[in-house]
Amino acid sequence: MAPRKTKVKKLDVLDGNETPGSTEAGISLVEEHPADAIGKPDRNKSWHAAASKLLDTIRRANASVDDRREIPVTVIIPALLRNEQDVNWLLEAFESVDQQTVFVQCIIVENGSEMLADLSGKTSIIHSEKGLSIARNAGIRASETEYFFPLDANDWLPDDAIETIYDKRADKGFTYGSTMLFANARGIGDQHLYNAKPYDFQEVMKMVYFPNGALQKRSDWELIGGYRENLTILEDWDYWITAGEKGICGTAIQDVIYWYRQHGGMVMTNNHTPEWENTKKLIQTYHADVYKGVHPPMCCGNKTQARSNGTFQPVQLLSAPGAEGMMLIEYTGGNVGKMPYYGAVTKTRYEVSGIQKRLYIDVRDAATGSKTNPGFLEIADHGVPQFKQVPAE
Repeated sequence: MAPRKTKVKKLDVLDGNETPGSTEAGISLVEEHPADAIGKPDRNKSWHAAASKLLDTIRRANASVDDRREIPVTVIIPALLRNEQDVNWLLEAFESVDQQTVFVQCIIVENGSEMLADLSGKTSIIHSEKGLSIARNAGIRASETEYFFPLDANDWLPDDAIETIYDKRADKGFTYGSTMLFANARGIGDQHLYNAKPYDFQEVMKMVYFPNGALQKRSDWELIGGYRENLTILEDWDYWITAGEKGICGTAIQDVIYWYRQHGGMVMTNNHTPEWENTKKLIQTYHADVYKGVHPPMCCGNKTQARSNGTFQPVQLLSAPGAEGMMLIEYTGGNVGKMPYYGAVTKTRYEVSGIQKRLYIDVRDAATGSKTNPGFLEIADHGVPQFKQVPAE
């Protein structure tokens, strides 16, 4: 994808004759974002300093001697840089790639903005037209490894993420892991674990429920046809539906592979707006046959074993509950906050959390044999039971 033509000067590391506040150094910020930059010279300085720090960090990483195990993976980072925060988040994302326990390639695709200079090396910087799908496709197209892994510029990877997912990768299709959701800084107690759910194409048709950060083969991306570039939102949902239609299925591993920053971004801004709903309808027209129940021969289908035969699986209870008429159960799901549940038979309100996992319930609320009104031991999320019976304490 050819980079956008612009008169804006690309930023580079300052030489000894420039200062962050000079006219030459500030050109890109004033021209690229005139409404934001006018009358805010200090902000221009901080933007330039952040961009220079990022470029310096990448250059040092490219020049360093590396003796880590090398694996055939390229991390693709699309980045629309509009302010200092965007640059700082990108730096954090890049550092999480650079600090991986294995040697991987990295391509940063500046997406519709030109704050950074082109770079080549272990980590390269290229430019594309504005659009997340366009940037992802450009980065993947520029990669030369067998596998790629998308990482959004405001997200972050644990140190062993790429090594773990590569070593545990499925023979076919793509592999994804559990996700840590966080709001501000990592490790300050505002994170929430989202355990990876088993792959189920029927659930993907409703909405994607795993992160875009998944290990994929470049050849599968080519078969899918890339991300649909006319979509400005929900492009990942459309992409994964197409993958399923092509028989490219997912495999979940439970390791935490991805840290996803929750902020007022694209999803929060567009969720359930008219554009969101219209885009959903448009995507469903792209896949009209599967939504009519006509699946192509290669389609993944429903891989959740608990529902594979279309019948409800009865639950076998342990012979002895705890106190008379009561049973001890344990929550096995991934949520950590307090959650209310209501007994299917008694309508009793129970409360459980990821910290306080065990609770006594009326034995009548354990299992009902009803698919529409399940007991605690019959509640499942994507086919995964959310409670189990444990011996009475």
